[in-house]
Amino acid sequence: MKQIIAFIKPAVLERVTEALRVMDGLTGMSVMEIQGFGQGKGISFRDRGDTEITYFCKMARIELMVSDANAGKVVDTIQQKAWTGEKGEGKIYVLGVEEAVRIRTNERGETAV
Repeated sequence: MKQIIAFIKPAVLERVTEALRVMDGLTGMSVMEIQGFGQGKGISFRDRGDTEITYFCKMARIELMVSDANAGKVVDTIQQKAWTGEKGEGKIYVLGVEEAVRIRTNERGETAV
């Protein structure tokens, strides 16, 4: 099993979500509105007092648990649908998941997802 965490621009969230929603084998996802910065260090400017002010960029964070077989397809879908050609499009991380447990039924492993 894999956990996929994607940080994308909010403007592309709808098209990424719609593409993931129709994928076979995907059982669900979580989406959070977040703020942060990457290599670009957010949005910076100098105010009248010559003080540099830095704001965080608004991003959407998507988290999914998928089978090993579906991980590559999910990553490719997110990358294709989130692409705009501009700086700061985001990142996708893929992590291994050792165990999953469905609390209600005590199912374990991929069947719990």
